[in-house]
Amino acid sequence: MPPALPKLSYVLLSHNREKYIRAAIESAFAQDYEGELEYIFSDDCSTDRTFEIIKECVAAYKGNRRVVVTQTPRNMRLALHTNHAVSFATGSWIIRADDDDLSSVSRCRIIGDAICRHPEVKFIATNYMNFTAANEQDAFEKSQYSGSFVKAEQVCSIFDESLPAPEFDYAYYFKAWHIDIYKEFSPLPVHADYVDDYFCFHRGCILGPALYLTTEPLVFARVDSGNQSTGETSPDSRGYDSIVAHERFVDKYFNISYEPMQLLSGELEKYVAEHYTGLTKIKTATFFDKLTGELAKFDDYRNFWRKGIKYRWQIRTKYREKGMFSLLRCLPLPLFAGILCTLRLIKRPLDKSTK
Repeated sequence: MPPALPKLSYVLLSHNREKYIRAAIESAFAQDYEGELEYIFSDDCSTDRTFEIIKECVAAYKGNRRVVVTQTPRNMRLALHTNHAVSFATGSWIIRADDDDLSSVSRCRIIGDAICRHPEVKFIATNYMNFTAANEQDAFEKSQYSGSFVKAEQVCSIFDESLPAPEFDYAYYFKAWHIDIYKEFSPLPVHADYVDDYFCFHRGCILGPALYLTTEPLVFARVDSGNQSTGETSPDSRGYDSIVAHERFVDKYFNISYEPMQLLSGELEKYVAEHYTGLTKIKTATFFDKLTGELAKFDDYRNFWRKGIKYRWQIRTKYREKGMFSLLRCLPLPLFAGILCTLRLIKRPLDKSTK
């Protein structure tokens, strides 16, 4: 007899997304999962109509699944907001969703079926597709396709030498996490706003195997909504101000995230020391070597724009970066942004003329 489908908690975090939140919630309610599924819609003290729209959508919901609507007492940002929302989850797995993205109707079904086949795994990575306003209708139509299936799957583990080691690959950015990732460790630290995915991935690796699924896109990620992951100040990402803003965001990303990454390394080493012994513990050495390398990279890049041309050239050489873009980034930021902006403005009419 096959194992029962797991209970899933669909956790959607929102903040000031009144333009997109309705579509995000509708894609959540459209899930064709046959197992137990609950919805947790959490708003991070929005100042626009996002929370009101959430309540309108939930009031119109005719289904019989458990729905939790909650709002933080103040703007807590991503890490603390995640802790707040997950505290309401009663499922064994967390399906994370963002307020400006769309989920395929089969997202929960594909993940739930995979968990039944591999009950030992602690996180699952799936494919996604970026979209903008220009191809939004196409993304919406594809999200309604219910015939998605698993083309290939691969179990990875840091403990089993017969299996490949899991790789933190942004090609599999959207993941589902077992609730143990939150229960076995402390809540996400306050400054983990930009590395919450790092925490969940590395914690999952320590707790058990990972599962990578090759499918049609199960998440359609909007990239032109001005969200915090881009750092842009205008819709024109080719403009001077947006280039500068994005680079300053990258600088902020590595600076704010360095301390949380140190905490992550410490908590994982402590967990392994307390829960694993002998050969099993020894097999984690390669994993921690990679984590140390990631931490070193954060340390290098948090000083990228704070030091001079020589330092940036050393970073380019150290990480074997190639191409004109990385070469220009060795220059002072205003000069880099000015040249890049000019090159893009020249390239734009050339692109149009070749169509």
